[in-house]
Amino acid sequence: MSTGKTIRLGKFIDPEDGRSVVVAADHGFMLGSIKGVIDLESTLKKVVAGGPDAVLMSVGQAARLNHLFQGRKAPALLIRADWTNAFRDRTYTLPARSIQRVAVAGAEDAVALGASGIVTYFFIGYGEDEKESRDYELMTAFSKQCSRLGLPFIVEPLPMGERVTGANYADLITASIRMAVEAGADAIKAPYSGDPETFRKAVRAAGNVPVLILGGAKAKTIRDALEVVAEALSAGAAGVVFGRQVVQAENPAKFVESIKAVVHEGKPVREVVGWAWKGPLGLKVNADKCTGCLICTVACSFKHHKVFTKAKARLRIEIREPSSFRPIVCTHCMKCVEACPKHALTHNPRVSCVQVIPDRCDGCGVCVEACPLHVVGFDDERKQPLICDMCERLPECVEWCQPGALEVYERQASAAEG
Repeated sequence: MSTGKTIRLGKFIDPEDGRSVVVAADHGFMLGSIKGVIDLESTLKKVVAGGPDAVLMSVGQAARLNHLFQGRKAPALLIRADWTNAFRDRTYTLPARSIQRVAVAGAEDAVALGASGIVTYFFIGYGEDEKESRDYELMTAFSKQCSRLGLPFIVEPLPMGERVTGANYADLITASIRMAVEAGADAIKAPYSGDPETFRKAVRAAGNVPVLILGGAKAKTIRDALEVVAEALSAGAAGVVFGRQVVQAENPAKFVESIKAVVHEGKPVREVVGWAWKGPLGLKVNADKCTGCLICTVACSFKHHKVFTKAKARLRIEIREPSSFRPIVCTHCMKCVEACPKHALTHNPRVSCVQVIPDRCDGCGVCVEACPLHVVGFDDERKQPLICDMCERLPECVEWCQPGALEVYERQASAAEG
């Protein structure tokens, strides 16, 4: 690799850990005005505040919003050098009748914009072999341009076309990655194959060329998105390129910070999700999803007492009808704190929950009676109340609730909490 490529590659792939967090913001180029990119400047200001290693943009937007990439702390700029209609399905105004792909910028254009690399597609799986050969020819042409100018060449190989099936999808990812490397790719931006074993095979096909995974379609929760990242990293991925996951997030900066914590800091997803929130946390109940399985209650009891029993849980399941259930959880109203005659209960500001002071508690049970939702229990063995502490911001009940009847949300602090 040339000196120029090495220096520029180091702008968006950290030389110390060999990893990268890239945000793709080129959706308007392919799909038009979709959520998150309508006011792209406003969105990217939030994205940049999260500190991504690079942002992928179209030529036109890169020229217009170049001020976002100025300064030592600004992210690197990557340029999308080709266009395709492949992603315009029937949900769009003008669905694609056939997959088309053309070059729209060259390596010289990217260098003139101050970019640290260009990104192009490489589709494999067409019904006609001629289309694949044209794609490969275009990819090698980009590779030669980048080599002359010392500009990193990032290829996005995608199984796309009539010959792609569920059975051959993972193998096509592996094959297309290798073909891109053979054409001179300096980095790969590839879809995750769906499991560590097959993706590990794809990474091996790239040799020493770093492979970043695509974020793909918008996940239901930040946790779902981060779990995929962590799994891919365990299989050898060098990082991630997230698009709609970030630009359509309620808080793009927080999302980027969470991704960085997993990719660059190696933090467990559960820890990142728990502490990504800045304010006090609460439990959101989705009663329509509750099946009455009681797993949340036994998970709670095991977390705190190492026993599986709903009797020692800090929440309960209310049966409303034969097939209708509702989790009843602590709302952190602090009524128990106010009622305690011994001042044995206090507000823990670190996790914004109730904390029991054992030395002061005489087991009177007044707090149990004071709870308006009847979720404060009592431990007969320890002679102490059982009060939700949100498991130090990592609630086990949410962790184990498969139907999604319980979620974590950032709540407003009550007056009693100060």
